[in-house]
Order: sequence, then structure tokens, then C-alpha cells
Amino acid sequence: MATATAVTALGAFAASAKTRTALRAETATKEAPAPPAFQPSGQVGVTAPLGFFDPLNFAKEGDEEGFRKLRIAEIKHGRVAMMAAVGAVIQHFVQFLPGFEEGNRGLGALTTFPGQVGFAVLVAVSGAFELLVWKDDDPKKEPGNYGNPLSLGAPLGWNSDMRNFEINNGRMAMFSAMGIIFAELASGKDAIEQFS
Repeated sequence: MATATAVTALGAFAASAKTRTALRAETATKEAPAPPAFQPSGQVGVTAPLGFFDPLNFAKEGDEEGFRKLRIAEIKHGRVAMMAAVGAVIQHFVQFLPGFEEGNRGLGALTTFPGQVGFAVLVAVSGAFELLVWKDDDPKKEPGNYGNPLSLGAPLGWNSDMRNFEINNGRMAMFSAMGIIFAELASGKDAIEQFS
């Protein structure tokens, strides 16, 4: 009788082991809960007073790669616009390169010989930097992070407050540069002459 009880207990143990194995397999095959979808409205650059502003719905929920490309373009355009707006003001007073002292300033420089050559060189150098140096092919790096080329100590702008500051100033500079260009095309006056 003891033997029969032992065999029955052994059979029950084996059956429960099969049940436990089946339960583990079933639990493993159940899908883990999906991570929350990527939210563009929760990213850096959403600041007061407008908050998340995307009236044309370019940034789609869940499309992190698409948003990254848009953010890279926004940061690059903002940086270029900041340099353009400052350059439009400075060029009225200062000419850095020899041979460009005479002639038109502002957009009018594009109608003269030395200005056309300078513009072609600027486009070529910018294109080379864009293709060879300022590449955003590493998804682990923050958009617009091209290192610290001037070695100014700690990398500048890699916290959310400084990034918001840069993005907002870049947005304002894009409007400023467009305003300077359109006003110069309409009036023929460079950025400083427009004040008079």
C-alpha cells in the first residue's frame, strides 16, 4: 500500500510539474505591455506661451525617428538664422575679408563680382561641413550635438534649459532673418539702414 501511495504521489507530482511548465510557457508567450507611444508634446522645446505648437501636424505621435529629423532641421536652421541675423547687422559696419571693402553690402553684395565669389565659397564650405562634419547619423546622440569644436570646457547647451533657450532663440532668429531679407528686398536698405 505504501508503494501504491508513493506511485500515486509521484504521478501527482509529475502532473503538477507538467502543469507548472505549461503555465510558465503560457505566461512567457503573453506579450509584455507595449511601451507608451512617443509623444512629441513631451519633448524639449515645448515652452510657454505656446506650449506644443505644430499647426500643420508634422510631428506624429509614435514617430520618434520623424520627430528627430524635424528637430535636427529646426536646430540647424535656427543656428544658421542666428548667425545670419547677427551677420546682417555686423556687415554694415565691418568687412572682414580683404577685397570686399568696396561695393554693395547686404543682399546687394550678391549682385557684384566679389560678393558672388564670396557667396559661392560660403555655399561650398557650408555644404562640405554639412556632408562631412555636421552629420546626425548616431541615434544615441541628441539632435544637433556635434561635439565641442572650440573646446570651451563643458559642452554648452546639453541640458533641457539651455536646449530650450537655444531652440527658442533659433525660432526667433528665423523670423528675424526672414524679416531682414524681405525688408531689404522691398526697400533696398540693409539691416541697419532700415532703422532710418
